[in-house]
Amino acid sequence: MIKTLQTTPVPGRIRKARIATFLGFMMIGAMMYIWSTGVSVFRAQLGFSGELGDGDFGLIALGVGVGSAAGALWVGRLLDSFGAKPVITVCALAYPLSIIPLGFVTGFWFALSFGVVLGLLRGALDTALNAHGVQVERFYRRSIMSGFHAFYSLGGFLLGMACSWLTGLYTDSVQIPFTVLGLAMFIVGCVFSRWLLGKHDVPESSASDWQTGASTGEAGTGPSVKTLLVMIALGTLLLGSMMGENAIADWGQEYIRREFSTSTSTAGMAVSIFVGAAFVGRLFGDRLAAAFGNAQVVFGCGVVCVLGMILTIVGGSATTGIVGFALFGLGLSCIAPLMISAAGRRDPEYAGRNIGIVNCIGFSGMLVGPAAITVIVSNFGLSKLMFFPLVMLGLLATFGPLLMRSPKCTVAEQASAANTAPR
Repeated sequence: MIKTLQTTPVPGRIRKARIATFLGFMMIGAMMYIWSTGVSVFRAQLGFSGELGDGDFGLIALGVGVGSAAGALWVGRLLDSFGAKPVITVCALAYPLSIIPLGFVTGFWFALSFGVVLGLLRGALDTALNAHGVQVERFYRRSIMSGFHAFYSLGGFLLGMACSWLTGLYTDSVQIPFTVLGLAMFIVGCVFSRWLLGKHDVPESSASDWQTGASTGEAGTGPSVKTLLVMIALGTLLLGSMMGENAIADWGQEYIRREFSTSTSTAGMAVSIFVGAAFVGRLFGDRLAAAFGNAQVVFGCGVVCVLGMILTIVGGSATTGIVGFALFGLGLSCIAPLMISAAGRRDPEYAGRNIGIVNCIGFSGMLVGPAAITVIVSNFGLSKLMFFPLVMLGLLATFGPLLMRSPKCTVAEQASAANTAPR
């Protein structure tokens, strides 16, 4: 049965907060794919070209993943204590600046150190913006998280294309691309950080509150085992999609360039098209979830991902590789928003903690992923790389819907208890 999305009048400051959240997600996506589309030139700058450089670059990518997971988990308590605004403000200014030193490094250890810092700020900002997005959702009383994540993809597409163009001009170093685009994102952070909601900017509670059915009713009592298990289940779902996205983000450009003998710029655009497809999918994510249910959307997304990877592997040309990347991005589009929105709505008082747990498990894909990919590339060659996301997303399509049924059952039980509780 198709549900109608509820529309609720909201004040102007809430609309500004929504715009700020859009811009924040756009920054995260932009920074992610500035890095991804600059990978080949960054490797040339460090002398990590070809198969001999795969191991060293894999360790740097692992450092980014370590920082991301640590930042996602560490920032949760700060969000619950101080609110999202101060955390986002600090991270939105520091994160764009952190990529600039990577344009000047020439040694492995410096590159690894700055990569960890880049990842730390990325994980912290991602968790903080998701918590702020859930806070904005409460005023609208309907799911709008997929729209926020769509701007992540839009930012990645636009700035990824810009970085691809710049790396086509500067083929020996990412100093100019990283500096110019990092400063541009710093200016964006200065603008949107002024419109964020404070910790106590929350809507008045009512019996018809959109989140009543999703709350665990644990306010003030701390985490419960049941809620933690739900967060682990949601994080496990996110893990598979993050590992697949990580494979494209860190190695997609090299795969297209080396396997299909294309230029660096064309290979970078293939990654940007992957992000653009994810943007298109996220534009419709909220309505798809309302019409068909979260579990069905996750299953459908997993199937599309598998089809995209099969086309990339067996197509044998740059054209089929780019189309396969597009299908993979389209499939990945709605998985993360559905997981994170469910985590944040379940217990609003501890939204930062819950989103931090889910994001930490998800970002651990950036830890396991680079290590696994490095082993695959080193032992079996780059041509076998795309079997990794194929397997991960195949498992997600198979078991994802089963994992999502448990949270729905828990929500129903809690909603029934809330209806019978005295005021």
